[in-house]
Amino acid sequence: MLILLSGMTLVGAATTSLFAYVGLQLGRVERVEVADSLTSAPQQPVTAVDVLVDRPAISSAQTDGSTGGGEASSGEAPPAGDDGAHMGGSGPATEERDRAEPSAERPVLPGGPAGENYLLVGTDSALGLAPDDPLREGHWDTSQLADVIMVVRLRDDGTAAMMSIPRDLAVEIAGMGDIAGTGEFAKINSAYNRDPTTAARAARLIDTIEENLDITLQHYVEVDFQAFLRLVDAVGGVEMTFGRPLRDQPKEDAENPMQSWTGFVAEAGTHLLDGRQALAYVRSRFLEEQAPDGTWRPHGALNDLARNDRQRDFLRLAARQVAPGLLASPRRLLTMLDVAADHLSASDTLNIVNDGRRLAADFAGMDFERDLEEYELRVQDDQDPVPWSLALAPDPHNQRVLDVFRGIGWDDIVESRVRVQVTGTQRHQIAAELRRLGFVAEAVGALPPGQEQSPAGTIIYLSPEGRLSAGLLASHLVPVPDFAGHDDLDPATVILHVGPQTPRVDAGYRRVDVPPADQFGR
Repeated sequence: MLILLSGMTLVGAATTSLFAYVGLQLGRVERVEVADSLTSAPQQPVTAVDVLVDRPAISSAQTDGSTGGGEASSGEAPPAGDDGAHMGGSGPATEERDRAEPSAERPVLPGGPAGENYLLVGTDSALGLAPDDPLREGHWDTSQLADVIMVVRLRDDGTAAMMSIPRDLAVEIAGMGDIAGTGEFAKINSAYNRDPTTAARAARLIDTIEENLDITLQHYVEVDFQAFLRLVDAVGGVEMTFGRPLRDQPKEDAENPMQSWTGFVAEAGTHLLDGRQALAYVRSRFLEEQAPDGTWRPHGALNDLARNDRQRDFLRLAARQVAPGLLASPRRLLTMLDVAADHLSASDTLNIVNDGRRLAADFAGMDFERDLEEYELRVQDDQDPVPWSLALAPDPHNQRVLDVFRGIGWDDIVESRVRVQVTGTQRHQIAAELRRLGFVAEAVGALPPGQEQSPAGTIIYLSPEGRLSAGLLASHLVPVPDFAGHDDLDPATVILHVGPQTPRVDAGYRRVDVPPADQFGR
């Protein structure tokens, strides 16, 4: 899929003499009218780094330990006369402070979109393959399942993230609920097999992914088997090295052990895979390797998850090999243009010429080892409500992966990653209001743990490494509480003690000034 996305960059490199031909071929690309189903890129979420007042004189104290998003230097310090949010000490501050409303303390607003998500779909139609071609196994000309489903996020800073969605993931199919509101659950790839037109199939798959994974999609690109095969051939093949002989598992009734489901077989060593070999390799669900004693054993797990890993590895390797020379060969560009015209479908949100030129610049400067991040959803076997399916594991890892495709960095501190223990008066009310903002908040008692007397006012307790977590919480509270150290907290956990004057919980953000870490010694 990344080869295909890279191939779209050829337009940006087309010379003036080829422009007429380019325009003619691009006119053949099928445009899928799904703009109404795709979603505009959301604003960049506000993170803890965005709300902390810059402290140029402090460096190591700025980071939030293992969960931090980096130095808290997200903006300039307030001008003279504007104290911003207020600074406490190692214990509660006793001096009365002038606390302003959020509008007077530098509101922080979400930024513009910093990237876009592309849904890349490989369909399993075998149209064009010979009747006896092993690649047809389990597929037919009219088959319209989504065999490969990936989301690629291209960021404005030139980096990218890639995630495979297991085709056996059990989900509620969009638009299939009955009048009573009861939905239909099925494997996610079947969402593409329920409608007569490409646009309708794509729209249902887009809606299903957005509704079940709570991410937004801005663009859609689709290819079939033939496109993958021809694209690999067009770029001259992809070089791969295998440590042991590999083969696809032979069929049960095979007279020859090399008669396998996809026909893939390779000796140990380095090979230049052509389109057929590459397609057989990435499609194999029963890949085996030869042990030193000559017996054959599974090459990893024999399931769709192993196949997803193999597909991602192949695409990353192919993109790294192909991208640097993609724009240097006019013959290769023209061949890829022909393939795109014959096999590519793209959403009507993409301007092939202008976006092709932009993608050309993105891919030309990308280091695929450094700039391409790969993510994997953790799943578990499931039988209910869909037999022989997969379900997302109840693992915080999955939300962190999906957050990447929501524009939230892996190490960013946002509300859903901060645990707040609320004590004192009105603790149940404040905990409920914080949960509505996304915090993991709970009322835990009248007094902060380890305290024998109730503090006089509202205080946020934090560990020395918890400045970002405390700052994000404080940015939602009016007036801003005092700060105090606590020895038994991790960087992602803070205690909010609510004093007699209950603070207002504000959904907006404003800059806050959290004391340096050295004032919160253990």
